[in-house]
Amino acid sequence: MSRVLIANMPFSNLRWPNIGPSLLKAALARRGIGCDLVYFNFDFAERVGLEHYYWLADHFAFVLGGERLFAKHYFGNDLPDDQSYYRHVLLPADPELTEADRRDYQQTDRHIEPFLDHCTSSIDWSCYEIVGFAASFQQTMSSMCLARRIKQLRPEVKIVFGGAACEGEMGIELLRQFPAVDYVFLSKADLTFPPLVEEILQDQPIELPPGVVGRQLWEASLTATEPLPPAPDPGKFMVRDMDGLPYPDFDDYFERLGRSPLRTEIEPLLFFETSRGCWWGQKHQCKFCGLNGSMLSFRSKGPKRAVDELRYLVNRHDVHQACSSDNILDLSYFDSFLPMLKEAQLDLSFGYEMKTNLRRHQVETLLSAGLGAAQLGIETFITPVLKLIGKGTNAVQNVQALKWFSEAGIEVKWNILYGFPGENPDDYAAMVDLLPSLYHLAPPSAVGLVRMDRFAPYFEDPAAHGMVNARPNRAFNHVYPFPPEVLARLAYYFEYDYADGRNPLDYAAPIVRAAETWQGLKGIVALRYFDRADGVLILTDTRPFAETFQRRLTGIERAVYLFCDAGHTLQKISQYVTEVANGRPPDESTIREMLDDWVDARIMVYLDNRYLSLALRSAPDNR
Repeated sequence: MSRVLIANMPFSNLRWPNIGPSLLKAALARRGIGCDLVYFNFDFAERVGLEHYYWLADHFAFVLGGERLFAKHYFGNDLPDDQSYYRHVLLPADPELTEADRRDYQQTDRHIEPFLDHCTSSIDWSCYEIVGFAASFQQTMSSMCLARRIKQLRPEVKIVFGGAACEGEMGIELLRQFPAVDYVFLSKADLTFPPLVEEILQDQPIELPPGVVGRQLWEASLTATEPLPPAPDPGKFMVRDMDGLPYPDFDDYFERLGRSPLRTEIEPLLFFETSRGCWWGQKHQCKFCGLNGSMLSFRSKGPKRAVDELRYLVNRHDVHQACSSDNILDLSYFDSFLPMLKEAQLDLSFGYEMKTNLRRHQVETLLSAGLGAAQLGIETFITPVLKLIGKGTNAVQNVQALKWFSEAGIEVKWNILYGFPGENPDDYAAMVDLLPSLYHLAPPSAVGLVRMDRFAPYFEDPAAHGMVNARPNRAFNHVYPFPPEVLARLAYYFEYDYADGRNPLDYAAPIVRAAETWQGLKGIVALRYFDRADGVLILTDTRPFAETFQRRLTGIERAVYLFCDAGHTLQKISQYVTEVANGRPPDESTIREMLDDWVDARIMVYLDNRYLSLALRSAPDNR
């Protein structure tokens, strides 16, 4: 009988297993310790309905809507009422939220207690000495509600918390504020969870490893009013040998999916990781990015190990779609992992997050290996802003990558952010003019004001970036009935004011409107070219502002348009024309006039002193 159980609570995604607990289960198995994973997120989704579950998980994510539902059960009348939450949190975040939406959200309350009753009664808790909770965002309060019930039933059970919501001082404060919790892991627990479990199960004296805090050993500090003493640096217990990790054990997830009445509505994905940290952030952390916390150091798996793991997961579960948890693609993989993955012929479609400073041949390498989804770190098409926030890319690279991935017809996710402290409002006029030229490309998934996230440079030193009056996002006040200083230690994302008093919407509102128009045109408009075998390039344009439905480019015009598939300067283009022209090539002013005509017609853009063709390549036409 297993003596360890890890619970995965709402509002974790139903489409894939939780990779953190799956790795911990596999690590315990190496030591001969049994562990069960229970996916209670399925139980909640089956109770409220799949569509409603995803609505709560996605639409209410950044207003902590799921957290508040369970917090109301936990704290009762100590929280502000629903009207306050609606007026001060929901409406400012989504002014289009209807009264019907509000009722649908609030009526979810009736499911909370029956769900928790079911969780409590469906498990024989006497079988377990340790119960762990994976607390990423929108999972904390559902986990706390069940943890309290378990502790009331079986006080001897050790309750353990870990996950993204527990990192650093957030985890320390959770230990202080929630008495049911015995241990909190302040960083990834691959190397610290198994030895702690062994000590607990063998009733040995507990010696806390770095990055772990425990109630018994911190009791005196927990009852004090001053902040807790700092925990040991969790980076000292960081996984450095990625190849030494076990393969994740996803069996519990697929068993639960297999007996769910929702199984025909859910298309599962394998979740995998090939690296941790961020090689770019290790050198130049993006100003707004708090991902990885204190673990920015980049580590990746050897290419053979990474392919072997994917082969094992595909063969075991017969699932051929996968998503990487990596924050950034390892550039060395273009010459190693990706060709090996292609050769393995796993019939696997996968997704990755990546920077946009790629070349066409790298995009094609990804696609030939099976890339089916790309998450691009675009954020904006204003090069001075990209430099300001440390992205390490420029506007033309962003458009270029967006074009190439859109052309492939795969899923492309990216966001537009605005309101970066120190940005020049005058730069937004050019971006407003640019966006209509891109309406045939994959539109942004979201557009919004840049946040201040914990661990980001903006959070670490707001004043240096022109940010003042930093405070926890207002949603936290409606989830936790704690004083401001406690909320400041629990919160992951924060609100702020600008030192210069600006309101970014004064100059960014046209960007928001253009992005919404773009989203509405998805799949409706196109700008494509067909390069025929007879040397004629046919360009078709169905965008709203198109001057003409069709253009025919031949000779030098065709050659230049194809050459500008990647962005080039006028000088580089002129050199190219000289090389390919038969006879006397046109002079630079003639070439410039041709390029500028194309820019005016929005079949080309001029960014960062480079000209870039915008039409998407279609299959060759051999007529």
